[in-house]
Amino acid sequence: KLPAEHNQIYKTKPENITLSINKDGDLYWNGSMKSLGGQDALFDKLALEAVKIPQPELHIRGDQNARYEFVGKTILTAQRAGIAKVGFVIEPPPRN
Repeated sequence: KLPAEHNQIYKTKPENITLSINKDGDLYWNGSMKSLGGQDALFDKLALEAVKIPQPELHIRGDQNARYEFVGKTILTAQRAGIAKVGFVIEPPPRN
């Protein structure tokens, strides 16, 4: 038995972090056009954000062609850095 679908309207807060992952695994911080440079750089940035009160949420926007490996490594890096709340930003399917 599968869970029922539940969508929440995406509310952007200035303190939230949006992290985009392209199909090659490149990471982009808050819509920046410049790649972060890898998981180590991501860890350093997230560790600085994790100590803020209130702690920002991490919203991941993954390219539909990105391998799950890239998304999984990003989630693990966020956990290691101390980020408590990670969510995914998706586009809903078109309504017919």
